[in-house]
Amino acid sequence: MTYRTKLFAMLLALVAATGGLLTWANYVKSTGLLQEEVHRKARSIASTTAALLGPEVIKATRGRSDETRAEYQQLRAQLRAVRDANRREDVWVERIFTLVPAAENPNIVEYGVDTEERFEYLHHPGDIYTRNGAPVSIGLDGIDRLAGNLKDFQAGYSSAFAPVRDRSGKLVAELGVTLIPAPRSLLREIGPDMLAPFAVTLALALLVAMILSGQVSKPLYDLRRTIEAIGKGDFNVRAATPASSGKEFIEMGAAISAMAVGLRERDTIKRAFSGYISRQVLDSIMVNGELPALKGERRRITVLFADIRGFTTISEAMQPEQVVELLSEFFDRMVEVVLGNQGTIDKFLGDGMMVIFGAPLDDPYQEEHAVAAALEMQKELQTLCVDAKGIADVVRQMAGRGTSAHAHGNRNQLGQRGSREHRLRRAYGVHGYR
Repeated sequence: MTYRTKLFAMLLALVAATGGLLTWANYVKSTGLLQEEVHRKARSIASTTAALLGPEVIKATRGRSDETRAEYQQLRAQLRAVRDANRREDVWVERIFTLVPAAENPNIVEYGVDTEERFEYLHHPGDIYTRNGAPVSIGLDGIDRLAGNLKDFQAGYSSAFAPVRDRSGKLVAELGVTLIPAPRSLLREIGPDMLAPFAVTLALALLVAMILSGQVSKPLYDLRRTIEAIGKGDFNVRAATPASSGKEFIEMGAAISAMAVGLRERDTIKRAFSGYISRQVLDSIMVNGELPALKGERRRITVLFADIRGFTTISEAMQPEQVVELLSEFFDRMVEVVLGNQGTIDKFLGDGMMVIFGAPLDDPYQEEHAVAAALEMQKELQTLCVDAKGIADVVRQMAGRGTSAHAHGNRNQLGQRGSREHRLRRAYGVHGYR
């Protein structure tokens, strides 16, 4: 998974989680408030209906045998009329019922009249009133005390109670009203109404996440392309980070550009040194990351001297430009031979050169490499005669005279000499032999 995809997913998930949590919290709070409002409406219906009922008729209904009495039938019809009048799109009364104390135990309450018409849900006079599967044992007084609690006592928001009292004020029954969400109730509409803003917020978050992830990832892709170019050896490339990409990316781009400059300088130095020391020595210096110490050491080395025989006589008959071209052609070939045999250029001496073998790195086969280099120089001179252009006559004349190459092996004092403060003014070479 790319960084852009991860960032996009994280932003989207954050907005979705935050928005979902807020939507859920608002839904729970709003639903609770609406449930309380529905319960208040149910209590209002219950209180109004309770005031219209006759206490004597309610007290006379004590068992199933009373269901055939005219008073029971009249009371049930009256309650059903109230129920049907309150079945509208904004409110829906599911049932109305009365509760009376049980004859055996006044703390247990039982049903009196129930408006339910479905036989599987109908409660008959004398049936025990239960809540959560257990009989309610707080009596009518307990139910009346808790009737004002809009949240905890009744099962959710659906039932509300109002007292039915006789002329003396004695509590003889409780009238219960059960409401369910109506077709046009806010309780049915609040869910979709809250989901719509959440969906819009999520869509906007999706758009913003795409834009932000693109703005963040584009500078990263540009920096990656710059690093890939540097890895391929293009040290002239620079990280282009626009000002709109942010301070961090600008600083990172500047650091990468500075790294490219440093690598270019290092590569330039490496290529410059490669013309004087062998690749093995150069690689050793690059790996160690530091120049040799400014000190001497005794070491057995082999020194090779090579020059052009009769160069003074030859050069007197040449133009200066031809002399420079001749020496350039000659030294190009000879240096390549030297470095190919693990030699190190100590110095150039006019038309000659001094080469050492066995330093700065030890070489157990330094004598063989020095002799091989001297022989290969002779062969390379013949090749130069064939390849030379413009100065072919001079080169052939030089070939007739040949080169002089001498190799000497002994123990010598070697090391760095020069200024410690001016490190570029150093020279590595032989300071004496015995």
